[in-house]
Amino acid sequence: MAGDERRMVKGDMGTTEVRFPAHTDPAVRIRGVIWEAPAASAGAGAPRLPRGVVQIVHGMSEHIDRYDAFARELVDAGYAVCGIDLFGHGDSVAAPEARGCLPAHGGADDLLDDVHAMRALMDDHLLASLGEKARTVPRFVFGHSMGSFVVRCYVAEHGRGLSGAVVCGTGFVPVATSRAGNALARLIARVRGEDHRSPLLHRLADGGYASKVPGARTEYDWLSVDEGNVADYLADERCGFPFSAGGYATLTELTARCCTAACARAVPHDLPLLFVAGAQDPVGDDGRGVRRAADLARAAGSTDVTVRLYEGMRHEILNETRRDVVVRNVIDWLDERAGRSRRAGDHAVERCEDA
Repeated sequence: MAGDERRMVKGDMGTTEVRFPAHTDPAVRIRGVIWEAPAASAGAGAPRLPRGVVQIVHGMSEHIDRYDAFARELVDAGYAVCGIDLFGHGDSVAAPEARGCLPAHGGADDLLDDVHAMRALMDDHLLASLGEKARTVPRFVFGHSMGSFVVRCYVAEHGRGLSGAVVCGTGFVPVATSRAGNALARLIARVRGEDHRSPLLHRLADGGYASKVPGARTEYDWLSVDEGNVADYLADERCGFPFSAGGYATLTELTARCCTAACARAVPHDLPLLFVAGAQDPVGDDGRGVRRAADLARAAGSTDVTVRLYEGMRHEILNETRRDVVVRNVIDWLDERAGRSRRAGDHAVERCEDA
């Protein structure tokens, strides 16, 4: 897979922007970003191997740039980081008005394929800069909200070669509920078009979260107890856009798939899993849904499953007032699993081929 790369430098850290054709529509270019420590200056020695690579998968109705601060903290801790604007989000669209528009059929697989393509591109990027020793660097995935459902499906299909997965702000949706929602979304897409914005689908899906917050000031107070974070989200033109009928079909396809025992069983049993969420996050049913997702993984055979729930936090724990606690916990977990991977002599990180 070929990608166009443009090198930019911000402060003491380099970022590389990449573009590649979307699996849903090759005419649309998926935008990706790589964060990494700057290359060694001339005469200063060879580039240093990162402790690991963390690939971030963002959530619904947002974009990858909202994870810039987190990515930079990971780089400061010794990691290389990458992520994309998912199709229908951020700059991975044909036009701004297409944000939230995803296909009514096959959208989930297309998202997984785009994530996998970014993983392959990151592998190529590291091999080009570090050589064959780049294959020894542990790989991790981190998914938030809708991205957590993507990651749970992704590790079932492509978990081999990974050293861990962080599942952030996830939930547990009964399969029957997801299938009913998917059928309704596809029916509306067939009748009104897959780009139709349905108030009914919004109310049945994410539109009800605001009612879970007593005295909510805005429709998005469920995101965070930090009023500044909510205000920033509302002011960001690349956030808060409504999903189309096709978008909800894709979302329910993801939840229907990842909340099954079959999906959980397909995850490599020795792949470490970290579930993190706010204890007052309505997406995770105030922690109950998070624990159900973790219990599903354990029952399916996963041997290293950790759950951390943060009191006083809602959905976006990376943007809460006490976010530093979350970031430190995630980095500590990554450090332990990255070290374990290296101590075990895990050199089986093969180049990831684009699907």
